[in-house]
Amino acid sequence: MKMQFLLSLLLLCLLHVHPTISGGYLLQEYRALLSVKSSITDDPQSALSTWNASTSHCTWSGITCNPSRRRVTVLDLSDLQLSGTLSPDVAHLRFLSILSVASNQLSGAIPAELSSLSALRILNLSQNYFNGSFPSQLSLLKNLQVLDLFNNSMTGDLPLAVTQMSDLRHLNLGGNYFSGRITSQFGQWKFLKYLDVSGPNLWGPIPQEIGNLTNLRELYIGLYSNKHEGGIPSEIGNLSKLVHFGASYCNLSGEIPPEIGNLVRLKSLDLSYNFFTGEIPVSFAELKSMRLLQLSRNKLHGAIPEFICDMPELEELDLWKNNFTGIIPQRLGKNGKLQFLDLSSNKLTGTLPPDMCFGNRLEHLYTEENLLFGPIPDSLRRCESLSEIRMGHNFLNGSMPSDLLSLPNLTYVELQNNCLTGKFPISSRNVSQLIKLDISDNKIHGELPSWLWRLPDLLVLNLSHNCLETLDVNLNSPNISNLYILDLHSNQLQGQLSTLLLNFQNFKPNLDHYNPNPNSVFLSVSRNKFEGTLPTSLCNATFDALDLSHNHLIGTIPQCLIEMSKNLSVMDLGGNNLTGVIPDSFSDYPCYLQSLVLNGNQLQGKLPKFLAKCNTNLEVLDVGNNRIQDTFPCYLKNIDTLRVLILRSNQFYESVNCLDANTTWSNLQILDLASNLFVGKFPIRYFSSWKAMIGTESKTEDLKYIEPNLDIGYQITARVTLKDHEFELVKILTIYTSLDLSCNSFDGHIPAVIGEFKALYALNLSHNAFTGQIPQALGNLTALESLDLSSNKLTGEIPLQVADGLKFLAYLNLSFNQLVGKIPQIKQFTALPESSFEGNIGLCDFPLKEKCIHEELGPSLPPSEESHSYSGNSIDWDFLSAELGFVFGFGIFIGPLIFWKRWRKRYYKHVDDIVFKMFPRTYLRIENRRRRAHRNQGRQARRNQGGRD
Repeated sequence: MKMQFLLSLLLLCLLHVHPTISGGYLLQEYRALLSVKSSITDDPQSALSTWNASTSHCTWSGITCNPSRRRVTVLDLSDLQLSGTLSPDVAHLRFLSILSVASNQLSGAIPAELSSLSALRILNLSQNYFNGSFPSQLSLLKNLQVLDLFNNSMTGDLPLAVTQMSDLRHLNLGGNYFSGRITSQFGQWKFLKYLDVSGPNLWGPIPQEIGNLTNLRELYIGLYSNKHEGGIPSEIGNLSKLVHFGASYCNLSGEIPPEIGNLVRLKSLDLSYNFFTGEIPVSFAELKSMRLLQLSRNKLHGAIPEFICDMPELEELDLWKNNFTGIIPQRLGKNGKLQFLDLSSNKLTGTLPPDMCFGNRLEHLYTEENLLFGPIPDSLRRCESLSEIRMGHNFLNGSMPSDLLSLPNLTYVELQNNCLTGKFPISSRNVSQLIKLDISDNKIHGELPSWLWRLPDLLVLNLSHNCLETLDVNLNSPNISNLYILDLHSNQLQGQLSTLLLNFQNFKPNLDHYNPNPNSVFLSVSRNKFEGTLPTSLCNATFDALDLSHNHLIGTIPQCLIEMSKNLSVMDLGGNNLTGVIPDSFSDYPCYLQSLVLNGNQLQGKLPKFLAKCNTNLEVLDVGNNRIQDTFPCYLKNIDTLRVLILRSNQFYESVNCLDANTTWSNLQILDLASNLFVGKFPIRYFSSWKAMIGTESKTEDLKYIEPNLDIGYQITARVTLKDHEFELVKILTIYTSLDLSCNSFDGHIPAVIGEFKALYALNLSHNAFTGQIPQALGNLTALESLDLSSNKLTGEIPLQVADGLKFLAYLNLSFNQLVGKIPQIKQFTALPESSFEGNIGLCDFPLKEKCIHEELGPSLPPSEESHSYSGNSIDWDFLSAELGFVFGFGIFIGPLIFWKRWRKRYYKHVDDIVFKMFPRTYLRIENRRRRAHRNQGRQARRNQGGRD
């Protein structure tokens, strides 16, 4: 019996210690872990390579076993870049208390089998791709203290099952796609210290029961564009232990509850990106532990309270994009701990505080877009902690502090659009980390210093719109920086362009440095006084945009510069004195030009054929105001991307008959062929594909500009003529449309199909040989603001439909045609000047001095009868006999009165009107001869008078 008892005891011991013979829990755990491994599809770090049958599973990586019972208690596979799913067999680890697979790439549903892990205290599945709804069975995990599902793809209703886990200390459901509202049950936990219920699909008010979580240390409700309603409940003031409170992007409104001032332990408060109104509560003066205060992007107003300066621990203050007024408290930063200050986009005035960097810890200083004035505090030049300064769009004046740009950690400086004066500060340090320097739109004058070119990290330099005059003689230093944006336009720089940078091949980004768009390289020196020829060294660079316009450059365009079209998106050489022909590109590379502007030079020859290769990108082609002699460039007609084509003031000749139904200019919005030698009929009847002018494009395009496909802040420009004035469109709206065919020899009738161009803003057909009547269809151009049909051979009356339909017409010129009849007295026509109608002998009524005869002698015939009575050259004898009988009978009746001067003028005028209706063309010829004779008599009289003198 004793021997049998000892054998039984030995067998029990063996079953307890050896997994291969136990067949119980140990074998189940062993197999469960291998099942977990098999569900992993990718293990880039080979983190599970130790999981094999040759060793005990308690020695595997990520596994912790109970030392006495050898049962798995911890499974931690965090941050291993694992892909796959979480096997439901993990539920066989019955003694598991901690399960973490955080920061991996696991997907699929959360296994409901986890509900059997009754000993589980920590479940961390955060930073993965788990999806589906939250398993309600997990409410059985009564011992769970930490549940972290942050940043997954969970859907369904915000799970109420978690409210049954009464022992929770940490609950993070944020960063998922749960929907619904935060219910009152979320205020039941007695021990909860951390709560995150942020998500994009949550809505409804924040329940006041949140105030029952009196042990809460951290509360996050926002961060992901929630759609909550109302404001923050005043019960929030009950959370006396709260240290961090985040409720940004929540759609919250109303005033900030003053009860937040009761949270004296609060270290961070983030209420940004909401719709809070009112002022910063006075109770915030009690928040002496505050380190981070973020109230940006709200509708708060009033002054920034002085007590902000008395928060001894304040490190970050963000009040960006509100309506704060008054001055910035001058003691701000005096606590010596301020690291981040953003007061930009408010209405603050006054001067900058002098002690913002009192503790030499300030790193980010943003005050742009306010009404600040006065100098930049001189103390900033000693603030070696500074990394970024953004104070543009104010009224700061004075000169920049010396050594400001030489601070050792300074990377970004934006002081644009101020009133800064003086010269560049002298750099006394040899080391600088400047990446971007923007001092544009100021009054900096004098010399462009050479030390800027020795900054090794400088990528963006914008000194445009200043008063710089000369270049440092040492500018051509061998250490050319790695600039990718250099903007010097609108200064007074002079000299040879070649002296600016000799080593153009280094003018390209260094990809080892931070570069938001490493493929964009931009040089602009436009609107200066540079002279000489275009240096061929330009061709060694890898520019994406090149603007040398409006200088005094001469000579020809180098062939190699045109060859750069395989890289260039924008080239603007307009407003110079360049001569010769535009070189043609013979390379096999495709053309990536988006905008080519050569307007305002003296270029000759033909338009280069290489432009046909730009059929995937070209949007703007402006060669106006040159001396180009060529026929219409028919090879451009299939460039669907083309938006602006300006051939104005050249010597283009012959007809434009190549434009036909196959023309694909669906985006063309500006076509200017004015002041050339074109003849014949303009084939506008084919242009049903011109959708930008017809107005079939989506209205979402209304506020867009033609911009280069580059992240450089450059604006494509074009010179257009509107209302007899030439001006430069600095920003070309995609809804701005104009058609200018003036000063050519186009003939024939104005086609009625032009009335389909309902998006046109400006139409100019003046100084051509158009005949016939003004089409009534022009009244359909409801967006038209400028219409010029002057100096043609148009006949007939001004259609009432045109006067009635052009509701936005601000400029009209119908002068010097052969129009007749009464000027319509409706809408905008009543405000037009006399010059709009002069030179039309047959027109009458306001604003002309000539009154219509029917107004003085009785009502006129109905329009249909009147138009019938003198159509063409035919004579309506019924009308003629009636008119003659009336006039001569009336004359016999009051014959003696014809000697009265006043009556005699009326009498002759009425007779002239009858003759004009009968023979309009004959009458106009006679009247023109009469006027010429009258002018000759006047000249002869003046000569005779002069002779007598």
